[in-house]
Amino acid sequence: MNEVLIKTSFKILCPLLALVSLILFLRGHNLPGGGFIGGLTLSLSMILLILSNKESKLESILRIYFVKVMAICLMGLALTALFPLMLDKTLFTGIWTSIPLPIAGKFSSILIFDLFIYLIVAISTTRAYVEFTDFSGEGRFL
Repeated sequence: MNEVLIKTSFKILCPLLALVSLILFLRGHNLPGGGFIGGLTLSLSMILLILSNKESKLESILRIYFVKVMAICLMGLALTALFPLMLDKTLFTGIWTSIPLPIAGKFSSILIFDLFIYLIVAISTTRAYVEFTDFSGEGRFL
């Protein structure tokens, strides 16, 4: 992929897609969207970034820190799900505060849960793309 037009347009689209991803994430627990759709959009942004730079640092970062980030996100999901039990509420009950957020409404435990889903989906989808794509042309699995 040596076309200058494609690489330049990918570099312009990446920040725009990341912004749309953030908006989808923030408005998701009140309206359609949320962690999953926002994570997929962020993943698309990261994949375009990898495609625009042949020697992308993002690809090596995904390989090195993938397991650590997934472990932190899964522990965060578990803690967010179990937190209401400490307040004598049922599992997965949303706890809302009065702290206003611009797009998301009010700060809540649901927003934190969605954040971890957002990160898991974005990072794992991008990592899967990197692992299943052969950029060298030699075939990785042979």
